[in-house]
Amino acid sequence: MTIPWTPLPYRDGGTAPLGEDVSAALETPLREWLHAAVLRHGGDVWQRVAIRCDLVLDADDDSDDSDVDYPGRLAYWTPAEQLLEVIDALLDLLPVPVPTVVPTRPAPPAADLPKAGALLTMAAGVSAVLAQQSAVSRKPLQQLLDDARSRYTVRSDGRALVARVDPAVARTLQAALESADRPERGSASEHLHEAITQAYALTPDPVKAYSEAIKAAESAAHATLQPNHARATLGTMLGEMPKIAHLLVFEIEGTDPYAGIEMVRRMMQQLWDGQTSRHGKQRPTRKETQAEAVAAVHLAAPLVQYFSSGAIRRV
Repeated sequence: MTIPWTPLPYRDGGTAPLGEDVSAALETPLREWLHAAVLRHGGDVWQRVAIRCDLVLDADDDSDDSDVDYPGRLAYWTPAEQLLEVIDALLDLLPVPVPTVVPTRPAPPAADLPKAGALLTMAAGVSAVLAQQSAVSRKPLQQLLDDARSRYTVRSDGRALVARVDPAVARTLQAALESADRPERGSASEHLHEAITQAYALTPDPVKAYSEAIKAAESAAHATLQPNHARATLGTMLGEMPKIAHLLVFEIEGTDPYAGIEMVRRMMQQLWDGQTSRHGKQRPTRKETQAEAVAAVHLAAPLVQYFSSGAIRRV
């Protein structure tokens, strides 16, 4: 996720700020993109978005509903502070454009197919064309967000808005995801992906993000630390590590061969102890903050990478 343009005052140093809100310059083109996208999709998508975002688009007068431009009302009645939320809800409902696939060999003529098969083939082709025609390009929206230096960008799958991640950090997270995508690491990659998604969503879920970060670390470490414990958790693994420290090695040995193992253990301990919403107790349970969730994701990612890549392993 990159920002292609940097303002002149910041090109010789410093970091140009990103916009948290919709600026006055961005507001009108965003509304125009929203209006065009709703019209392109057609149907009652405007109503589904309005319900998701709790927007009332009915006027106080007694005008005939058939004459009401509801897509226009969605685009131009939505308060500016809720505009990104509406676009985020719409992106989830819009078909995503797919590249046109050129077949390696031509399909047999319809005359050579049984009648039912020819009809099914024709229907499938028509459905594919209609779906492609209703798909809305995200590129103009992405360009607007880039030029306005918005903190938010279109998610890689085109189905939501997410907060921007520094490109170097994004590559680190992606490396951890790819490293964990192997059977012996269970669902570590899926949990880490969900943790990142929830931590950087337009409307983040810090509790879910933190919980998924822990699950990602648990899944990645399970085969190394407690492979025979079916119900192992990060807590049980922390209890096991001192007992098997002599069987573990870390890729960077240093002057003390156990220093690397201890570093990993302390990272796991920090992640485990930092989850405040795990258990109920007499005092009110405090939910994790957004800052804590983001920190947890970036603490879990190297742990996932260490265990999945074999940087920490049994001898």
